[in-house]
Amino acid sequence: MSASAAPTASSLEPAPSTVVWSYRLYLIGAVLGLIGLVLSLVLLPATIDAAVQSANSQLQGRDTQGVDVEAFARGTAIGATVLSVVLSVVFAVLVIVFARKLRQGRNWARIVLLVIAVLQIFGALGTYGVGALHFLVMAAAAVLSFLPASNAWFNRAKTRADLLTPRPFTCGQP
Repeated sequence: MSASAAPTASSLEPAPSTVVWSYRLYLIGAVLGLIGLVLSLVLLPATIDAAVQSANSQLQGRDTQGVDVEAFARGTAIGATVLSVVLSVVFAVLVIVFARKLRQGRNWARIVLLVIAVLQIFGALGTYGVGALHFLVMAAAAVLSFLPASNAWFNRAKTRADLLTPRPFTCGQP
């Protein structure tokens, strides 16, 4: 440790195994999210064809007022996939960053990761089976990060961080 770097809360005490496994599972969850992304890109042509068939069958015999239904369906499927790609990459990066902070004893990162894990419920069945596994891994990581051993470590880490935080000097006040 260099002279200019202040010690972190987690450098004073090793994390319990529940936090270590939570960290590992969050990293695995990020990778599974990216695998789901690759699968959705591989299956994009089939998704587009299904969207076009669905639109054509629903609008068969109806006046479309000059709208190219096939182009609209293709554009919608591609747009949804682009949005999915962007969100998947952003979530994976955020999970990795916050998992590192969790491993360092940051309680706020544990809470943010819990929120991300809960958000996985909405996509649990959407990525061709990988989504359900992704959700289960994220849920297990969240549970591990809130077990009693983890809670005690985060509480001690917060106390150590408070002790390590420099306080501004104020004349005459405690």
